[in-house]
Amino acid sequence: MSVGSFEEFVAARSAGLLRTAYLLTGDRVEARDLLQGALIATERSWAGFADQDEATASARRELVAAHTSWRRVLRAGDLLAGSPALANAAGFPGFARRPSDPGPQDEVSTALARLTPQLRATLVLRYGAGLSVTDTAAALGVPADTVTGSTARGLDALGTDGTRLTRWLARRGEQVSTAPDDALRSVREGARDRHSHRLGLLLLAAVLVAIVVLVAVSL
Repeated sequence: MSVGSFEEFVAARSAGLLRTAYLLTGDRVEARDLLQGALIATERSWAGFADQDEATASARRELVAAHTSWRRVLRAGDLLAGSPALANAAGFPGFARRPSDPGPQDEVSTALARLTPQLRATLVLRYGAGLSVTDTAAALGVPADTVTGSTARGLDALGTDGTRLTRWLARRGEQVSTAPDDALRSVREGARDRHSHRLGLLLLAAVLVAIVVLVAVSL
């Protein structure tokens, strides 16, 4: 089976990946950010995939990695936007604070938000994406036994079972959607934005170095 084109993949799989991203984050804006990054990474590796299922598994791993990574928590733009000392850095490319768009809050969403990213991802993959223990383990990069134990702990923390959580996650996933054209456009714009962000980092570093040099010379 041929993998087809990347555009065909986005048309067929972006909606499901976005739902997974939303269930991981609980925020529509952050979910689209995760989807954008996952699709950019998937396109870069497109020639190496045997079929769309393999490409989807890779994109899903990218979603999970981005969700659980410390880089997500320590995004430079958010940190600088809240720093009085570096407030002017918000004018550099890629340094604006991200808006947020959380979904409706209820007892389950509040309980999910309290879980660690890894534990939440385990439950979302098992009961939101409907993955087997083996496929969940592959997406998380952990042994199957770890998934089994994490699933039991997560359900216990939520005070629910798999059937009820599956129904809740299905309803929750309906709160977000994307058109293939929008997802593809996001990939193209995202690649440019990330380039601008890297240039912004370099420019900011150059400005800070120049300030240090001027201060040193004036002493």
